[in-house]
Amino acid sequence: MRNAESAALLESFFVAAVVSFLAIRAFLAATGYPRLGGNGIHIAHMLWGGLLMLAALMLLLAYLDRSVQHIAAIVAGLGFGTFVDEIGKFVTADNDYFFRPAVAMIYVTFVALFLVGRALVGRRQLRPNEALANALALLAGTLGRRIETSERTRIRQLLRRADQGSELTVLVRQYVAGLPVVRDSESPIERLRRRLDDAYRSLMANDWAERALVVGVIAYTAFAVAGVLFVTTEAPAPGTPENAAVATAAQLISTLAGAVLVARGILSLHASRADAYRWFRRGLLVWILVTQVFIFYSSQLAGIGGLAVDLLAYGSLRFALAHELAEAAERSGG
Repeated sequence: MRNAESAALLESFFVAAVVSFLAIRAFLAATGYPRLGGNGIHIAHMLWGGLLMLAALMLLLAYLDRSVQHIAAIVAGLGFGTFVDEIGKFVTADNDYFFRPAVAMIYVTFVALFLVGRALVGRRQLRPNEALANALALLAGTLGRRIETSERTRIRQLLRRADQGSELTVLVRQYVAGLPVVRDSESPIERLRRRLDDAYRSLMANDWAERALVVGVIAYTAFAVAGVLFVTTEAPAPGTPENAAVATAAQLISTLAGAVLVARGILSLHASRADAYRWFRRGLLVWILVTQVFIFYSSQLAGIGGLAVDLLAYGSLRFALAHELAEAAERSGG
């Protein structure tokens, strides 16, 4: 039985893990890598990561509410990012936190998590029994209180995918129809999202918005290509590994491949903004999933700032694409 909210839950886990890893590395670099403990005792932050993952597991075991699942996904992601940051100590004989390939290994782990998550979610529609199970799970979260309009709508959408000949589907539909409704209450996150939606709609209504978008995308791509060209032409520093040239060449090739995908998106912009965003996202994914691996191999810290910017751009694209698809569905009556 697949969870209809699995994509959001896995994304929350993945983003929280990356954020915790980046925050820890930035904090340690800024504070001179302090040690917690004394008199021969060092409390590694891997232990805090394990405690956070334990807390997430206990939440999942103790509660049925789906809102708790989202909290647990974030807590587990923070814990995993904190845990995996210490990988260098556990793959080297001398417990070397600064082991050169460590950040690349962590990043490859994140990439593998992302791909596994995409494979688990898949693109297949929910089966009728899965749709009914998810409707029942959503309904369970409304027991003891009035149902909100958005919850009723979501449950009805799932019931439409369920087996219409099932007696249970009929009973659930009748039960939901008879529930008293209250006006939707906006959480702070929902309120922020609505304001972002309004701001995006207002921005893209301007005649100059698409031209500004093209200029921004071109500048972003040019900066990425210029950066990797600078690295390629720079003389290698003393102590650089022999295979660093291979990593540099891979950076250049993958950066140019991503730039080609972004250029394809620019050409699609006038025909369909959603199609253009999809091409932009593909280019960013090449930079995030391929280029960054070799950047982290070449330098432990040089790629962290670029990764943070790429993740921010990717999140913005996801938001903009979701907005465009929602508006297209409204225009088509879906």
